[in-house]
Amino acid sequence: MSNATIEEVANFADRQNWSHDARVRAYALATRPADAGEWSRFLDQNLLAGGALAFVSGASFLVAANWSWLGAYGKFLLLELLLVGLALSAWRTGLQQLKARWALTVACGLVGALLALYKQTYPGEDDGHLLFWIWAGLTLPWTLLLRFEPAWALWLGVANLALAATWEDAQLTGMLNLAWWGLAAAYQPRFGWTQIPLTVCWFSLTGAALFNVFDKHEPAAFVAWIAWVAATTFYAYRRRHKGTLAALGFSVILLVTAALLRGTAEWADMNWLFILGVAVSVQVAGLIYALRRLPE
Repeated sequence: MSNATIEEVANFADRQNWSHDARVRAYALATRPADAGEWSRFLDQNLLAGGALAFVSGASFLVAANWSWLGAYGKFLLLELLLVGLALSAWRTGLQQLKARWALTVACGLVGALLALYKQTYPGEDDGHLLFWIWAGLTLPWTLLLRFEPAWALWLGVANLALAATWEDAQLTGMLNLAWWGLAAAYQPRFGWTQIPLTVCWFSLTGAALFNVFDKHEPAAFVAWIAWVAATTFYAYRRRHKGTLAALGFSVILLVTAALLRGTAEWADMNWLFILGVAVSVQVAGLIYALRRLPE
């Protein structure tokens, strides 16, 4: 076990005012190597995840390969049989079992492959964004029923693809992901992984604000960015999530540095790159100092 992990155990023991025997027991449990049963569960979970991803990717590539020796009805029949078979196996096994959850998650992915085959077989005038919404709508009840983090990760990916294909509005994408992040944080771990919508928020809202610093001046982008920073900072500070606070700090540093770059780019008599370097160093040092001073 690393020194950082030992320090975390010691800090937690100090906050909980553990006795000496409890501390010794905690250190023994933290430094105990995994036994055969734990290794078996670890391998079982990871092999199931790898097998599910391999199954989905294999089916998707098979659809994209344009099976020349199969007709349209044969392709639809094969995918539908796979989808129904996975759904029935999950129902017979029971959703409490990890295998059943992965089977239904793969079935959610096959819904997208089936829709892609439909688009390929019956091309229309639309640009295909409607199929992403249909995919998200059809798999949402399954995702709610599963309460399984990989299923939520898949659904969030599909929903964000639908948003990007329909509106191409970074502010809207960021704010919707902020709402999804709030649900994930409130109902964790049964409502997806908080890192996924939070990461989409970071890229979309920070990118939109940066674009407006250099090009356009739309207050909506900055208002959305400020709302995201305020809400996430309030949550992360209360929960002492230093990683989330660090990501927020780097977003602030990017925007401040971009504003300085725009303001000093036309200086001809000063080395503005040196000034920007100093400014970035000061901001990073301030962020590190603030994170280190954050109470446990």
